Amino acid sequence: MHKGTSNISHEIKEFAKSKGASLIGFAPAEFDEIGGEHLKSFVQQGRQGSMSYLEDYEKRVDPQKLLPGAKSVIVIAVNYYREVPSTPEGHGSIARYAYGRDYHKVIKKLLQNIAQFIEEKEPEAKTKLCVDTAPLLEKSYAVKAGIGFIGKNTTLITPECGSYVLLGEILTDLRLEYDKPSEGTCGTCTRCLEGCPTKALTKPHEMDAKRCISYLTIEHKGPIPKQLQKPMGKRIFGCDICQEVCPYNKSLAKPGANKDFQKPIAGSSIRLKEILNMKTDEQFLDRFAGSPLMRTKRSGLQRNAKIARQNSRH
Repeated sequence: MHKGTSNISHEIKEFAKSKGASLIGFAPAEFDEIGGEHLKSFVQQGRQGSMSYLEDYEKRVDPQKLLPGAKSVIVIAVNYYREVPSTPEGHGSIARYAYGRDYHKVIKKLLQNIAQFIEEKEPEAKTKLCVDTAPLLEKSYAVKAGIGFIGKNTTLITPECGSYVLLGEILTDLRLEYDKPSEGTCGTCTRCLEGCPTKALTKPHEMDAKRCISYLTIEHKGPIPKQLQKPMGKRIFGCDICQEVCPYNKSLAKPGANKDFQKPIAGSSIRLKEILNMKTDEQFLDRFAGSPLMRTKRSGLQRNAKIARQNSRH
C-alpha cells in the first residue's frame, strides 16, 4: 500500500488502546507557528529558568527536523490519576505521576509496541518516537489531534479524564485520517491561578517556571529562594495543586488502569527522616531505581526534605 494513502488509522487506534493508551488521536505533521510563538515568548521573558534545552525552540515547532518526510503525528495519552491520602505527619508528599515507575519508560514501551504494529502493517513506513524529552511541542499537537485543550494552568485537559494524563507521540510518514482539533475552554474559571501557592501562574495560560513548585523541587539546582520555601509546604517532588482545584478534574478524574503506575516505588509520600538519613548515592539508587525521583538526585531530594521538615515545624 502506498504510504500516502494509508487506511490503517482505525486499526492503530484499536491496537494502541489494547496496549494501554487511554486516548489516541492523529494530527498533520505541520509547522506549529502558534505554539512556536508561545514558546518563543516564554523563553524571551526568561520564564524557563535553568531549562536551557527549551531555548532552541525553532526545532521544536517543525516535525520535519525530527523525521524528514513526516506526514502525521500520532498522539497518545495515558491516565495516571489515583486517589491519595492526606500526607502523614513527618512525611513529604509526592506528585501523583511519580507514585510508581518512571513514566518515560512506560510511555516509551507503549510507543514501541505501536510503532512495531505499524511497521508490521506497513513495512516501508518510517517512525520516530517522542516522549517529553524529545524536542516536540506535545501539548500543541495533542490539541490538534483532538485529545484535549490547554487550560489556564498550562496543562492539557481532556474531556474523558481531565488533566491527569501523560503524553507520547510517534511521527510517521504515513498519511493517516486526522482528527478534529479540540476546542475546549476554561470559561471564566481562575481557580488554578488563585490556588497556586507560589503564584507561578502569572496570568491565564502563562507560567513562570522559576516559581513553580514542580520546577523548584525537580529541575532547579542549588538553593531554593527563601520566599518560595514556605509555600512549598510538605511537597518534596512535584505538585498537583493546580490540577486538584480544577473543576474538570473534580468531575472527570478517575483512577488509571496502567499497572506500571500502580506499583509504588516512591508512593504518595515518604518519611522525611528516611530521606535525610541517606548517606550515599548508592542508598538513594537502591531506594528509588526506576522512579522519576532519580531526576532530582539525592542532593535535591534532601534539600526539599529539609524545607518540608522546617515547614512542618511551623
